[in-house]
Amino acid sequence: MPQKPVGTRVLPTADWYAGVTAMAGGIARGTSGHGLQMLLFNDAPAGQYLWLWMMSVFNDAEGTYQFVSMSGHPPDFLQQGAWVTIGLGTTFGQVYAGDVTTTGFDFPQPGTRRGSIGAGGDEAGTNTLYRFQGPIAVIPPGFSFGCFNDYAGTGTTDAETFALTFYYSILPYIPDKSP
Repeated sequence: MPQKPVGTRVLPTADWYAGVTAMAGGIARGTSGHGLQMLLFNDAPAGQYLWLWMMSVFNDAEGTYQFVSMSGHPPDFLQQGAWVTIGLGTTFGQVYAGDVTTTGFDFPQPGTRRGSIGAGGDEAGTNTLYRFQGPIAVIPPGFSFGCFNDYAGTGTTDAETFALTFYYSILPYIPDKSP
């Protein structure tokens, strides 16, 4: 007599890819008179994409922040990603930070490579976890995704601080060929 299944095990999508999943993060503080951006950059060779499943954002600025994608990365390297399986070492995915001009939330502007995706409404001193049923973003090689805040402090005590953590898988991307 055939056995009947006892139950169904349901896992979040990211759990199916635990063997190819990594984390990266960093903390950065803006400079006086400028905003701040922190992004996850895909340094993988062609054909490997970073599927961002979860992102934690700590925003210490007085203003809100925006999610952005861009070609390339900001100037300041913070950290290389590491596998979630402890002991395997580093993998693809790098966190970068850098200043942004304080011209408001009407990006993209002529001459910039930044494209606005969405916004977070949390004010100073909050930590928010973003997690959806599917990926937050699929980052191709040579591109970055993360947050920026255009709040400009006037000194080191009121400059904004970002602390971001990225949880992502390294997978091939199969483009949709539909018309």
